[in-house]
Amino acid sequence: MKKFIAVILAVIIVCCTFTACSERTAESVNEEVDETTVSATTTTMRTTEDLSTTFKEAETNTIYPALKKDTSDDYPYEISSFTTYYLATNTTRTTNIHNAVDHLNNVVIPAGETFSFNQTVGKRTVLAGYEEAKVVKGDEFVDGLGGGICQVSSTVFQAALRANLEIKVRACHSLEISYVDLGGDATVQWNSQDFQFVNNSDSDIKMSVIANDGTLTCKIFAKEDIKPKGKVEIKIKKDGKSYVLTRSVDGKVNYTTYSKYQKAKTTTTKKDKDKDKTEKDKTEKKNTTKKN
Repeated sequence: MKKFIAVILAVIIVCCTFTACSERTAESVNEEVDETTVSATTTTMRTTEDLSTTFKEAETNTIYPALKKDTSDDYPYEISSFTTYYLATNTTRTTNIHNAVDHLNNVVIPAGETFSFNQTVGKRTVLAGYEEAKVVKGDEFVDGLGGGICQVSSTVFQAALRANLEIKVRACHSLEISYVDLGGDATVQWNSQDFQFVNNSDSDIKMSVIANDGTLTCKIFAKEDIKPKGKVEIKIKKDGKSYVLTRSVDGKVNYTTYSKYQKAKTTTTKKDKDKDKTEKDKTEKKNTTKKN
């Protein structure tokens, strides 16, 4: 009888152990499936430019205090303004531009604080509403998530220049672009290449960034009249293979940056070329009209 009871207990213990192992195995399979799903999702969340094509600068990963928005009328002085143009019928690129603008409009940069484009706009992902449009990869333009927001960062860069703010981090694209003069762009890439400026004035400032019907405008307002007393001039000249941008106030240069570009590899279809040419012609026409 004792032997029989011992056999029964042994069978029960083996069955329990097998059941527990089976449950752990099922859990492990589920964990592996979840990890695979996460990995696949992550690989689709590409950034705006290929890492190997950007010009890196230091201090791009510093975490700054979060900036807040203010929709009040407490910033009556317009310090600077700059406008670029985009093809509104390019729906995916337009969507990306509007997403970035929504994060930037009415953002306040307190006196002495740093504005970081990446920290303010955030990571460009499908969940954040970004879509695929043309981005730089290697030596060509290809479809990639978040294409178009570099036009936003470049427009803000130009407005910051004219407000005589301190440019802290800026880099050019590796390939030629058309929405600003060569040498006047500011590329961004999540977690590797940022655009940053410092509010080195004595007043809090607020950005107004609006995109509507193919027109993208960044204006900078302040609580106090901190507009530079002297004439602010932005000049770009080509020096060999480099484009040299200088900013001067009353003839005294206080900022210089250098840019080099490559020609894009021509692998696009005739339809893509015609579409790009239409966008470029429209941009150049509006820029010429504005200058005149």
